[in-house]
Amino acid sequence: MRRTATTPAEDDAPIARPVSGGRFRRWTSTFPRRLALAAVVLAVIFLISGEHQQSIAITVMVYAMCAVALTVLMGWAGQPSIMSAGLLVAGGYCAALLGTWAGLPFLLVLVLVLVAGFGFGLLAALPARRLGGIYLLLSTLAIFYLITNVGNYVQTVEKAYAGFTLPYASILGFELDSPSRWFPVCAIVLFGVYEYFRYLRTTRIGRAWILLKEHPDAARVAGVRVQAYIGTAFATTTAIHFVAGAMLAYFIGSASYDSVTLLDSVNFIVMIVLGRIGSLPGAIVGAVIISAVPPLINTFFGSGNASGFVSDNLLAIELIVFALIGIVVLLDGPHRLLAALRRRRREERPAGGRVPSPEVTTDPAMLAVRDVSVTYAAGEQAVVDVSMKLADGSATAVIGRNGAGKSSLLFAIVGFPPGSGGRITSGTVTWTPPSTSRPTDLTSLSITERCALGVVFVPAEGKVFDELTVEEHLREALAPRAGRTGSTTSIEDLLEIFPALAGRLRSSAGHLSGGERQQLALAAAIARSAELVVIDEASLGLSPVVISSLAPVLRRVSTEFARGLLIAEQDPRLAIAATDSVVLMDGGRALHESAADAQLMRRIESVYLGRLADPTPPVSRR
Repeated sequence: MRRTATTPAEDDAPIARPVSGGRFRRWTSTFPRRLALAAVVLAVIFLISGEHQQSIAITVMVYAMCAVALTVLMGWAGQPSIMSAGLLVAGGYCAALLGTWAGLPFLLVLVLVLVAGFGFGLLAALPARRLGGIYLLLSTLAIFYLITNVGNYVQTVEKAYAGFTLPYASILGFELDSPSRWFPVCAIVLFGVYEYFRYLRTTRIGRAWILLKEHPDAARVAGVRVQAYIGTAFATTTAIHFVAGAMLAYFIGSASYDSVTLLDSVNFIVMIVLGRIGSLPGAIVGAVIISAVPPLINTFFGSGNASGFVSDNLLAIELIVFALIGIVVLLDGPHRLLAALRRRRREERPAGGRVPSPEVTTDPAMLAVRDVSVTYAAGEQAVVDVSMKLADGSATAVIGRNGAGKSSLLFAIVGFPPGSGGRITSGTVTWTPPSTSRPTDLTSLSITERCALGVVFVPAEGKVFDELTVEEHLREALAPRAGRTGSTTSIEDLLEIFPALAGRLRSSAGHLSGGERQQLALAAAIARSAELVVIDEASLGLSPVVISSLAPVLRRVSTEFARGLLIAEQDPRLAIAATDSVVLMDGGRALHESAADAQLMRRIESVYLGRLADPTPPVSRR
């Protein structure tokens, strides 16, 4: 459903207050399970480790807080940053100022450091008003050097060459004077940070951040106050960095500019890349790998605990370990393992546990997508274990917000565009043309080979050649090709379906309107004797009048000319009017699948729009 432009005041109206009650309920319903799991894991680590291992674990947890905040800033809001290590130092300086010079208690210091970090983050976000990409990254690099150089100057003036010392932290008279006492405090704070961001993702703020990264122009059109939300992202994540820096300074007893280097900031980026950018659990796993592996290797193999060769080559061993970990991550090993375990559980499920519906057993699938996951070259996981079927003679719509994974799912079926870096990491896509009963695995075929089998794709953009006329498009599409006979459809048949093209035969496609270009692309798909027509964003750039006339055309395509129709669409009303079933996606997962009918609209609006449906129909909001 297209959203009309709104003013910021309208965007913040009370209609947004029921922030997806369903999401909040899901978050609260799974919270006890996550709390119990975290408590068990941390308790086991605490009980089996000595003070040295506990010190390593405390450092890992502090770094994990920073990694979680950084993955939110870069993976959700899409704002590059290389100042994380500098923010740790700044948080330590704030703690030294408030705890040592002002003599404030530890808990109050953390609160004030949190506020200071929030304010500093707002200042750090100012360059983002005009800069982006590599230039914004360089501005954060400048902030890193500004913090360390100012710290160097202040320590020199104050003759604090070893850094500013801090007293023992104390909570209600309980002194944190040993790793065993610091361990539960850091664990509680880390869990709180993790849960806070997990909850924030279900709110308007978290969804706005993700929209800003995936489609900044769409965010502006949707009324999202871009600069305000970018400032909030920087401020919130910087505040977490400051608190982590304050806790680390209290733990080691000092704050100094030379306690970090630029390499530490790079390591934070490596952490979130190892754990998949945007993944909260992945950020923690990445922090464990980068922060814990070197000291643990040194503990077990250094200091005379191993042979001379091993102890003399510890650095090389660490590099080899990191290289192996990197290879496993790049090959998507963890997710492949999880997907295999899920498939095995489904295969072992008792036959009586889930009986297939009569429709599925009597109407075999022409297209079957089974447990498909899609990953791109940078590590982003766009589709996670999605399964769906398309029966012969039916039409299905895939609906979801921007970045939900709709287009990536379609690319898994029709083939990934060259240079996109996308690939299917698990699952299968099988296509059984009506002319044969033999299923074909599409995952190993090129786009051209899939097209030869009758799978024709209409992309969201670049769907026609601007320099060719409408007639040249249609004649080219109707021409016979190697392995396929010419189409039985004529230009007159196509013009009868798309009468708007009749008067534009001599016009170049570059001079057509958005609606005419979409009709020309559909006409070309029909002319190719397509058996499966796949359309990405059928209503993209079209006026409401054109969209309203598109549904019967799509219906006719699926019933008269092709054997199946699959569309990815943001307008649920068009999807329901033009197809037989709807798959609702969010976060790369298929949340719901059902018949396309009016009863589905409220569920779509509550999940896809992120809030309860507005019962008043005149203005479509998102």
